[in-house]
Amino acid sequence: MPTEKAHGIQIAKMCEAFIEAGIDLTLIVPNRKTVPKSMKDYYGLRVDIPMIKLPAIHTHTGGKILFTLSSLSFALSYFAHRWLFWKKGERAVVYTIDIDNTAYCLIPFLGLPYFSEAHSTKAKTWIHRILFSRISGLFTINRIIKKEMIEKFGLEPQRVVAEPNGVDESWFASEQNSNTRKEARRSLGIDENLKLALYVGRFFDWKGLEILPPTALLLESNMAIGVVGGPKEEFARITGIQSLPPNLLFFGDQPYAIIPLWLQAADVLIVLGTKRDMQSYYYTSPMKLFEYMASGKPILASDTPAIREIISEKEAVFYTPDNADDMAQKLWYTMNRSDETVLKVSSAKSLATTFLWRNRALRILEIIHETLYRHTGIQ
Repeated sequence: MPTEKAHGIQIAKMCEAFIEAGIDLTLIVPNRKTVPKSMKDYYGLRVDIPMIKLPAIHTHTGGKILFTLSSLSFALSYFAHRWLFWKKGERAVVYTIDIDNTAYCLIPFLGLPYFSEAHSTKAKTWIHRILFSRISGLFTINRIIKKEMIEKFGLEPQRVVAEPNGVDESWFASEQNSNTRKEARRSLGIDENLKLALYVGRFFDWKGLEILPPTALLLESNMAIGVVGGPKEEFARITGIQSLPPNLLFFGDQPYAIIPLWLQAADVLIVLGTKRDMQSYYYTSPMKLFEYMASGKPILASDTPAIREIISEKEAVFYTPDNADDMAQKLWYTMNRSDETVLKVSSAKSLATTFLWRNRALRILEIIHETLYRHTGIQ
């Protein structure tokens, strides 16, 4: 931390929300090479995040065995670190955000109450059986994960709460959000006459990126799909599509702080999802969706159960997953039916206000306080 990957935003915003709620928080992470900026500067936070970087073997990108070795080294580091504080009589609550299977393994033996966020369903390994048999509370990012975790590990339903991801209130008040489409395009050097559908996000195989090239080929000559999140070469490598249409435009990586400006430059914002991947289809709670909703721009979303948990036809136009013909038709429809999209945009922006990071943190803290008081009498 910080990291260019999306989970870093979630960690940063939740830490910020906890601290602003009055919590004495320290983020514990492995000491790995990262961008040379503070979390406050990198993510545009309002507060500094106290952080401890512990020793860990740097082999997490070297395949499954080396990744496991790296994770185990971090587990040993945090266990030793927290044990030393426990010996001094310090009380604490452990809160984890979806760390990997091996890194979880020593948490139940810390002698501390612990809570965890699950961003996907978990395999029924012996490590997870121990972890969830002793856990004080589990927060999942959607109801599908909640249902599966209860069934898979026999958890008491009251110990599992679905809490979707969120958006910061600054997205509603951002100066960049007040830019008109024309001003944003001039600032970014984008043709004002181009009808632009924009996808914002990192390039991962499970997201269903491969639908974008064939969809772009089906669009009219004055329409294009723009991609913010990585270079053209990386997109081609991940999708396996080497011949990319000229109206599929790549804008590379962009600083998180100016993403609102990019959203204002778009005519439509795209949320992807694919049936061929369980994570994408059932388990994700994409932060970009909440940011899209706050931006005041029309949304075209893949019709997946995960996305349907957040929005409906009142807030967005849906396309059939993995169907480029349908996606192209729905893009045209979204760009040309302004009378209907205005209503959807208004509804989406209103709904987004119910998914603030601040409110999410307060709800989670209330559950943690109630759980601790019920089991220990500690307030």
